[in-house]
Amino acid sequence: MASRKKFWLNLISFLILLFLLGSISSGVYAMTVEEEKKLGKQILLELEGKVEMVRDLTLQNFIEKVGYSLVDQVKPTPFEFKFYVVNAPDPNAFAIPGGYIFVTTGLIVLAESEQEIAGVLSHEISHVTARHVSQLIERMKRLNIASMVAVLAAMLAGGGGAGSQAAATMAMATAEALALKYTREMEVDADQNSLNYLIRAGYDPNGMISFLNKIVRMSLALAPKIPSYLSTHPAAEDRLSLLQNLLQIKQRPAGLFRTIPNFKRIQIKAFVEEREPHVAVTHFQSFVDADPKDLDGYYGLGLAYRKMGRLDKSIEALESATSFAPDDLDILKERGVAYFLFGKLGQAMEDLEAVQSRLSTGVGRNNDLFALYYLGRTYQEKGELSKALPLFLKVKKEASFFIDVHLNLGSIYGRMEQKGMSHFYFGKYFKLRRDEKNAILHFRKAIEWLERGSPEWEEAQREVKELTQKKS
Repeated sequence: MASRKKFWLNLISFLILLFLLGSISSGVYAMTVEEEKKLGKQILLELEGKVEMVRDLTLQNFIEKVGYSLVDQVKPTPFEFKFYVVNAPDPNAFAIPGGYIFVTTGLIVLAESEQEIAGVLSHEISHVTARHVSQLIERMKRLNIASMVAVLAAMLAGGGGAGSQAAATMAMATAEALALKYTREMEVDADQNSLNYLIRAGYDPNGMISFLNKIVRMSLALAPKIPSYLSTHPAAEDRLSLLQNLLQIKQRPAGLFRTIPNFKRIQIKAFVEEREPHVAVTHFQSFVDADPKDLDGYYGLGLAYRKMGRLDKSIEALESATSFAPDDLDILKERGVAYFLFGKLGQAMEDLEAVQSRLSTGVGRNNDLFALYYLGRTYQEKGELSKALPLFLKVKKEASFFIDVHLNLGSIYGRMEQKGMSHFYFGKYFKLRRDEKNAILHFRKAIEWLERGSPEWEEAQREVKELTQKKS
């Protein structure tokens, strides 16, 4: 019990270190931008094998929407920002070289609003644009990439197991060695930039302060004293005071702050994603028991039962919700997905078409990629390939991270006797799955069947060349 508590104390301290003290003082960039990008890709590739990335379309679309709304406020930057959600219960966010930013499901669950998520992302974006991340890596040059990845993975491991404790011990040692290099000036710089991005994007900058307060309260609840190696840095209370003072002189956004109406549903998805199904079922059942008309309770219960594989119970929970909230599009969408997975294609199509119809005609509303994807799958199963194809192509265009849609496209083009396009998308699918052997096989088949000189033929040629060189 004592060792488990010590693990959590150390982990929380390390999270605070990375979130609050994420920069170092060197004013010279030892790494070029291109070197930083290359290193970032290498670390990303290794990291993907160490942590569980969340591929849920709703969660990923949310984090990208917030992230890119902030990136739009940044002056021209050489980095192409990418945002990822990691399945881990500990609240954390971090950036690696090249503009890759990661947020855990635990952070989404802990936050109270989109404003707080934006505050965290804005802080990480600020470190990237100021080249703090590359400076940090330069100070860690004694570590190889695998060791760097181990440090990052340790932050996300959680659970208190022997392996995660050992990894966290390494992370703590590395953090302690680096901590003395951090300066108040660099954190002030990051805070100022963060506030500017938030305000220009239309977010409430107080979200950054409120989330910072949460992290501080968590640390104080678990550890009465901040570790000694943080003592050279400004106290968290001083930093919060500075942020509040900065807000007094900043011009606030005119009108209402940017927000989304369904943030609570985003949190529920993140909670179900990171918890064991039986834990999530018990959690949301308690809400329904307390209030038989708790829509969020039924929503969470439907998702939890679906994850458990109890599609009958998932449909039952979602049908209960639609009986007194028939116009709730989130619940209608999830019921349509449950119907599809249960084999009730007619009912799935009815629900999902209704969702898309209402979203496309509503003022300021956009297509829901999650609903769009499952409507495409429903059409595919019913043999309506001409209806499914444009939906999958739209999902692929707007959610390039989503691996499965390439498999669907390969299958559809195959059934439509377009062998070149079929092999092309199967190649893309296997490449994203890190199965280079099958990726090369399908790209070579695509080259045989595709029209010479077409964009897909050219891309397949490049893919074969790159994958072959990588293997050699």
